[in-house]
Amino acid sequence: AALNRDYTLVMGTVVVIAIFTIVFNLIVDVMYAVVDPRVRYD
Repeated sequence: AALNRDYTLVMGTVVVIAIFTIVFNLIVDVMYAVVDPRVRYD
């Protein structure tokens, strides 16, 4: 898509990957608190 200058598809793909990364990081942070009770949020 990048070679065909289809910038809409490239931007959409980047945004979707970024959203999945943020959601995955949030899930992992919550799981740390569930698995290890010593971890507390300030």
